Amino acid sequence: MTREEVQAWLCFLGQAWEEADAERAAALFDPRVSYQENPFDPPIQGFEAVRRYWQENLATQRAVKFEGRVLAVDGEVAVVNWRVGFVRVPGGEYVRLDGVSVGHFGAEGKPVLWREWWHRGE
Repeated sequence: MTREEVQAWLCFLGQAWEEADAERAAALFDPRVSYQENPFDPPIQGFEAVRRYWQENLATQRAVKFEGRVLAVDGEVAVVNWRVGFVRVPGGEYVRLDGVSVGHFGAEGKPVLWREWWHRGE
């Protein structure tokens, strides 16, 4: 993967997030993906589980604004920083997330392993 390819992939993820499109977000990952949102929880496995994860989370977010940048790429491994802000539903609070993710990209240019670390500010 090149920095440009990873940046394009990250932009597509941001667009899917902003448009609350769980199907499109999940399709950006390899169908066999191991997706770990929290290092202390078991990973989410496979397309259907990742799609459900995005559906559940996107249902609680409105007016999403995303930005992301590539920090490093080494072969098929990429490290990205992303920031997102949204209005929480139902409470109406404004929430900010700042995260770092490590993706191991497969031959199709989609992550087969995705790990996140993020913090929330309200």
